Amino acid sequence: MKNSINAAYRESTGHGTLFLPLHVCSFKEEYDHFFVSHHWHEEIEILFFEEGGFFLERNMLPEEIAEGDIVFLGRSVLHQITGKALPSLHHAVIFDLDMLKFDRYDMAQASVIAPLWNGECLLPARIGRGDAGYGQILAAFTAILSAWEGRKAGWYLRVKAELLLILSVLEENALLVHTGRAEPAEDGYQMKEIKRVLKYIEEHYKEKITLAQLAGEVGMNEQYFCRFFRRMTGKTPITYLNDYRIGHAAEALLQSDARIVEICYESGFENVSYFIKKFKEAKGMTPKEYRGKA
Repeated sequence: MKNSINAAYRESTGHGTLFLPLHVCSFKEEYDHFFVSHHWHEEIEILFFEEGGFFLERNMLPEEIAEGDIVFLGRSVLHQITGKALPSLHHAVIFDLDMLKFDRYDMAQASVIAPLWNGECLLPARIGRGDAGYGQILAAFTAILSAWEGRKAGWYLRVKAELLLILSVLEENALLVHTGRAEPAEDGYQMKEIKRVLKYIEEHYKEKITLAQLAGEVGMNEQYFCRFFRRMTGKTPITYLNDYRIGHAAEALLQSDARIVEICYESGFENVSYFIKKFKEAKGMTPKEYRGKA
């Protein structure tokens, strides 16, 4: 079953709850390459790419991810993930850093937790097989997956303990970067502007969206905005919007019994023929064929 749009959709609803500020998920793809469009969140995300290669864009900078890599995404990092091989399998642990804070301000909070929160300490981009601490971190990550899946008594304490263990291993191996100064929450003016546009698409994709509306979100004229958007994302605004809508439609085809025409309109398309055409361009098959592969 495809999960390509789940993560993107969750950005508007948050990960976990105030009482349980944590979400753990796995994504296995056998028929369609994994894809989640540009998004960000305030939570920290740790990913383990178990099978298949991937491409990652981090603040619009591309990276190639190898099988076995563990990737760390800090707060407010804009990212996009694309699978490049089938089958593929990867896992994500997404958590609010507040869940690791202590009522008593101790050495751990002063030296690691608080600096991570305010940007004075940065997580490594990724570690791979053979890197210092890799085995310990992978074991802790695997324990988190197991605890989340089993939900036995004490599972949440186990997750917190393993997350703290991961941070301790990073610190022991000098993999945490202590900058000594707070980094800005947004990576420059252009990153702030593109995030604003992507957030608008995420919140309004079911509605009619014009190029003028998107350009107006960041106070640009349409011509300049199109150049700006393409430079930042590699796509035109309309292509990005269509791809985002197709992602939601693909998930709805697999997760619901709604008619294709209903999914078309619910995903923001106003014309069924256009929807089918764009879906086939993106997925290589019609919506009906795509649903039949589930």
